Amino acid sequence: MSSTRIESTAYGAAALERLQAVVARLKADDPMTPVTLLLPNNLSGVIARRHLARTSIGGLYLATLERLAEQIAAGSLAPRRPATRPIVAATWRTALAKAPGVFAEVAEHPSTIQALAAAHNELRDLSDPALDKVAEASALGPDLIRLHRQVTTELGADWYDATDLLRAAAAAVTSATVSELGALVLYLPQELTQSEAAFVAALGNAAADLTVIVGLTDVRRADRAVRRSLERIGIDLPTSISKNYPVATEILNASDADDEVRCVVRDVVSALEQTPAHRIAVLYAAASPYARLLHEHLSAADLEVNGPGTRPVHERAIARTLLEVLALVDQDLPRADVFRALANAPTRDFAGDRIPVPQWERMSRAAGVVRGDDWDIRLARYAESERRTADQEEAADDPRPAAVRRAQYNATTAERLHAFASTLRRRLADLAVLDTWFDLSAGVLQLFHDLLGDYSSLPMEEQYAAAAVEGSLKGLSTLDELGTPASLAVLRDVLDLELQQSLPRVGTFGTGVLVAPLSASIGLSADIVYVVGLSEDLYPGRVHEDALLPHRVREAAAPELASFRDRLDEKQRHLLVAFSAGARVVASFPRGDLRRSSRRLPTRWLLGSLRELTGDHALPATQWDRYGEVLRTSASYAGSLTTATMPATEQEWQTRAAAARLWVHDGVLVRARELLRGRGSMAFTRFDGDLSGVSGLPEFAVEERIASPTSLESYATCPHAYFVERLLQVEPLEAPEDLLVISPIQVGNLIHNSLDAFVSRLAGSLPGYGEPWTEEQRALLLAIGADLGEQFEAEGLTGHPRLWQRERLRILGDLMVLLTDDDRWRASRSASVVASELRFGFDGEPPVEIPVPSGRVLLRGSADKVDLGADGTIYVTDVKTGGFSRYEGIESDPVAGGTKLQLPVYAYAARARLGEASTPVEASYWFVRRGGKRIPVPLTPEVEERYVDTLDVIVSSIAAGYFPPKAPEVPDFLWVQCPYCNPDGLGHSEVRARWDRKRHDPTLERLVRLIDPTALEASDD
Repeated sequence: MSSTRIESTAYGAAALERLQAVVARLKADDPMTPVTLLLPNNLSGVIARRHLARTSIGGLYLATLERLAEQIAAGSLAPRRPATRPIVAATWRTALAKAPGVFAEVAEHPSTIQALAAAHNELRDLSDPALDKVAEASALGPDLIRLHRQVTTELGADWYDATDLLRAAAAAVTSATVSELGALVLYLPQELTQSEAAFVAALGNAAADLTVIVGLTDVRRADRAVRRSLERIGIDLPTSISKNYPVATEILNASDADDEVRCVVRDVVSALEQTPAHRIAVLYAAASPYARLLHEHLSAADLEVNGPGTRPVHERAIARTLLEVLALVDQDLPRADVFRALANAPTRDFAGDRIPVPQWERMSRAAGVVRGDDWDIRLARYAESERRTADQEEAADDPRPAAVRRAQYNATTAERLHAFASTLRRRLADLAVLDTWFDLSAGVLQLFHDLLGDYSSLPMEEQYAAAAVEGSLKGLSTLDELGTPASLAVLRDVLDLELQQSLPRVGTFGTGVLVAPLSASIGLSADIVYVVGLSEDLYPGRVHEDALLPHRVREAAAPELASFRDRLDEKQRHLLVAFSAGARVVASFPRGDLRRSSRRLPTRWLLGSLRELTGDHALPATQWDRYGEVLRTSASYAGSLTTATMPATEQEWQTRAAAARLWVHDGVLVRARELLRGRGSMAFTRFDGDLSGVSGLPEFAVEERIASPTSLESYATCPHAYFVERLLQVEPLEAPEDLLVISPIQVGNLIHNSLDAFVSRLAGSLPGYGEPWTEEQRALLLAIGADLGEQFEAEGLTGHPRLWQRERLRILGDLMVLLTDDDRWRASRSASVVASELRFGFDGEPPVEIPVPSGRVLLRGSADKVDLGADGTIYVTDVKTGGFSRYEGIESDPVAGGTKLQLPVYAYAARARLGEASTPVEASYWFVRRGGKRIPVPLTPEVEERYVDTLDVIVSSIAAGYFPPKAPEVPDFLWVQCPYCNPDGLGHSEVRARWDRKRHDPTLERLVRLIDPTALEASDD
């Protein structure tokens, strides 16, 4: 290489100046003399071209070594094609399927393929003796090298990779080939592989002129890989050429990563007053969390950025939709997963119409769909039920058009959902059995197009993702040539891996601030460079040993196989190069991690800069804070924000103004402050449920509006819950797939419906006074209960089939015990069964009218059972299937503070239907699953007076607009008692504390005296 020149330089602006001088020398005789620049990466090429454009770039060709090798040798490798990642991964799958060796137990796992493909990429550059050393150095070595050689051989016939390309180019280089390239300039070579070094050596031997511009940091370890690369191409660099140990000009430390990024963004905003954005670079030492933090905060400051993206394609909505839809086949379309997938992006059904995801999701809940056949059976049954409801309503004497339309709409929506789900289920099942990659990838691509339709109106990022998905799927069709068995699961894994590694670039270089990893510092030159994340645990961070190529293996194959020391040296080199890249360099590190409550130290490679700035050349890294006055320190987010010269965002300006107690003209902030003050006060405010003066609230005492005792009970339990549930009609969602056992409500419905059907069917043959139920009647009730149980099961209301079988037997047994207990009770009172489900206020039956001081209240309801004693007493029974602990308070207060209002109104209704004003009536709760215990409430004058007063308090408070949240006294442990006071399930202690304050407001005195009388008693004491 006698014609080779060596030019050493520092990195940054010095390297560009040296490059310009070299190019000027080569073009001294003719500005159009061809010159080819061989670059370490594409970004350095863009920067070099822009710098050289100040003079002339005529006849200048820029390329990376791999790109030039492709230009020279790609034609000679035809008809072989580039081995893409899916091709390599598929070949590894095939090799593992034939003879996995020690990898047998993990051969099917996607991570195994990914790790082996990565190791294969490194091993491709090794010579056969080095491969033999790798095989001998570990237990995994023999099978790893055997499989590697097998995969290389199988790929070699029809495919080529970067190593093949470089080797072929090195062999093809001749003087005639290189003459068209003109003078060659190898600019800032880094760690060259053996194949890259051989290619450069071949170029040097064939070229008339080769100039190598070597960037050095003057740190032995950091420059070791560069020197080794030069040795591989036959250049022996002197031990010391320059003394240019780079350091940062400023060092910033902040409380944590978020505070650090905020400080840097503020500094960028200030710097933009004098420095153009394209001359500012922000480099991060660790992608997590810095890449996204920087993009988010710079975007919030309305600053344009460019650089590598932070979100790979597989995180984009359009890609997630396809990947999650393909995964549905594994569990036969689980309901929740279906709608989670469809909600990612605007999707369409197979008729081309937009999918109303929220409506379909609610519909599937109502139909009880969980997965599998439920999509066909339960949706069809639900649609049929809604059609029947619409027909019945139309045939009624006084049909309600709104109810008819709603039922018809529900039926149509359910049928549309049924058609979509059935088609999707069938198409996924068809894809799962395809056995060629061509058919499978084409089928998945068609499904992708059918679901997403025209995505040209989506944001550019999503359009890029769609193009990446399409390109990846089309590329998978070539896997048939490898003989790899087609599989939907494998396609999903390969597609996911491909999309994970597809990271689109953000913006255009030269427009806005460059945000990039530290590795982008090679060839970079800027006026201001910020380097963030320079704590020891992040940079270099913990070195994780490679399971396939551990340290001892790399040492055995050295120097052909890069060692872990080489990886550390590379990181140090990138940092030192970044320190050379700008006239002003601000290095920063976080002092801690607030998420982990841990303390951090600056990276070891920042120690040189710390010593230079402090003048203490013996400063240990653990005592960096001794010189706080020399460093820039952000004590905390609040501290730096209040002292910053230039806040970066509108939010920071407002926060700073609020901290200074200045008025902030922000409607949201004003209302939030008002809310906090209102809720924190002792007064009952609109933020606590005071809607007095609001129109449209129910006025049950003066309107013809009918109420149910159950709804009024819910108001007494928690007025806020009544408002949200009854007036706003917002209810907690219950997922059918979360239902393991039949709910207590459905147990009650099953027993109630069985008892009602039983008594209705026996009309005219019910037992007389004190007579027991016959065996035939008992058998009838058992049959009715079994039939209803099957109906509940078909509707998806009974939970897991195994658990339902046990509960079903228990319910049928309870029905028999119910009759036995009823025999005993009626015998003791000489009573006969009159009716079940005594309904009032429904189906033309008049409601019960209760006069109250503010007017009258119309009530409707349905008593479960009515008996008539031989002495004329009417017995009304409300059947309960739960426990009786919440009802024991009736013994001291017949309405239990307004929370138990059913029995008196049932007694009124029975007396109006079956007796006279003087007829004695006794109403009781019957706990059929708790030993048959009964809690009676005779309808005495005292009870009637208490009931009237209670109703008046409740309906008056509702009309007045009083809806304070009354959280339970006992904290939530095993379950949530009031989902409206504890919507997130984390507890209701704050809501309870607010009630404890507000209940003393005079406005609520009458209501509190009813629903929480102990509060006023304590206040009086």
